[in-house]
Amino acid sequence: MDRSTRTYLLLAVVSLLVGGGLAWAATARERSLAIYPPQRVPLRFDHQQHLAAGAECATCHDSARNSVSVKDRNLPGHEECGTCHDIDAAKKGEKTDPPSACNTCHPGFDATVRLEPPKLDMPAANLHFNHQVHVKKNVDCAVCHGAMEQVGLGTRQQLPKMATCLKCHDGNAASKACTTCHLAQPSGRLQLTFPSGVLRPMQGDPLGLDHGPRYEFTHGSRAAVDRSTCMSCHAESYCQTCHDGLQKPLSVHPNDFITLHPVQARQDSTRCSSCHRAQSFCVACHERSGVGQSADRSLRSRNVKVHPDYNLWVETPGPQHHGLAASRDMQSCVSCHREESCMTCHSAKTGRQINPHPPGFKAACGRVAAANDRPCLKCHTESDLSQKGCR
Repeated sequence: MDRSTRTYLLLAVVSLLVGGGLAWAATARERSLAIYPPQRVPLRFDHQQHLAAGAECATCHDSARNSVSVKDRNLPGHEECGTCHDIDAAKKGEKTDPPSACNTCHPGFDATVRLEPPKLDMPAANLHFNHQVHVKKNVDCAVCHGAMEQVGLGTRQQLPKMATCLKCHDGNAASKACTTCHLAQPSGRLQLTFPSGVLRPMQGDPLGLDHGPRYEFTHGSRAAVDRSTCMSCHAESYCQTCHDGLQKPLSVHPNDFITLHPVQARQDSTRCSSCHRAQSFCVACHERSGVGQSADRSLRSRNVKVHPDYNLWVETPGPQHHGLAASRDMQSCVSCHREESCMTCHSAKTGRQINPHPPGFKAACGRVAAANDRPCLKCHTESDLSQKGCR
């Protein structure tokens, strides 16, 4: 391989990387590879220089005025470039202004080594788009493609993002239906899989549908807000892969999860509640397994790990005494119990066995009532609290 060939190959690779040609251009997730496939643009071009010289968008991209499909190639060829660049004279070895030699736009190209420069590879976007309609509505090029005065080589980074489209496609100025722009399957749902990637909303999604890591744990609350949005991509059968009432994916509920779930539930109960309702799901299961307060007493022996033997627990002081356990983590208690559970033993109205107010409690009475007087009002009236100096 001679020196000129090596130089050509090196410059070609550099132009691919710098020009945003390879798939690496999408690592910032600014443009979805599923929507805008990777490009190879082995060119040298400066939009800033041409605009400063008086060129306009239509000077090079005039065909876009009548373009009705993303498959239309609205890029300038030698004919458009030849308006200013005397390509024929340059081929004869003449000096031209502006420069018109092949390597002016095709870096490293040497006609004595190769017959033709490498071709552009700019796949069509996986979208529906009609330039003609937008031009007739007087939508300026910069609205979708941004200001080009500071741009050198134009790549997929100058193609519009969804947030840009939604400024007009709001349901009033223009349709906001997903299929207005996105490709659909025969079923009417969006096509999600393409050779260049999978369509998946990521961080910064303008609709707030970030499908980032651990989305399986947070999607429940979002799906409830607008189920129709979810159904534009997902069928019921897709949801049933997890929500069929049978075994859940190991990423959600690993093996022996029934034994392990109390630890995770205490750490992050909101994650559990995104799918499960405490009263209708957790409590019902706890009652059947003997964990719940109203469970059949014959099942209580299975309940020792959650609550040790009732009498022993009450009478024996120590770190596992239920009063101390409640003071350490009241949230765990109230996930199953309400004040009525405590009143069974701690209220004079039910034949109090244990005084809930230890010696010296009066000094803290006002502070406790101010923080949350709901437990107080289970036994005391407003006037009681005032008379006792808790108000």
